[in-house]
Amino acid sequence: MSPNKKVLLTVLIFFAAMLMIACSCSSIIPNISSIVATKPPTGQEAMPGLAGTWLDPETKDQFVIAWQNNTYVVTSVTWEGTSYSITSQSWNGSVLSWTYVDTDLNLTVTHTTSSLSGDNLNAIWSYSDGTSGPETFTRVAPF
Repeated sequence: MSPNKKVLLTVLIFFAAMLMIACSCSSIIPNISSIVATKPPTGQEAMPGLAGTWLDPETKDQFVIAWQNNTYVVTSVTWEGTSYSITSQSWNGSVLSWTYVDTDLNLTVTHTTSSLSGDNLNAIWSYSDGTSGPETFTRVAPF
């Protein structure tokens, strides 16, 4: 066999072997869509641990967050027995935000979560007068 044919045959065998390896490996490599999940399975919390009762240790406000119909909702906002009406809220898949009118302060209050670490929920508060700042809620009870 001529040297040119030997080189060509070697290259063809190499590519055939690589093709066989690639085809056999595709069955053991998981589908990327199963690795990068955008939604949790139905009924499972998107951010496990977020649902529960949370306390602002500075103001003594309490917030109850529930996981309902694959979304988080704030079901109550209270302070020393006073219940406030939630005027708006949203969950975008990673951030929960809710707004209510604090009738004692005569201000609209918005809380926006930023991270969850065990029994600490980090958030940003903002008032309708333009003031804002960081806060850390502590878990009173799981949901």
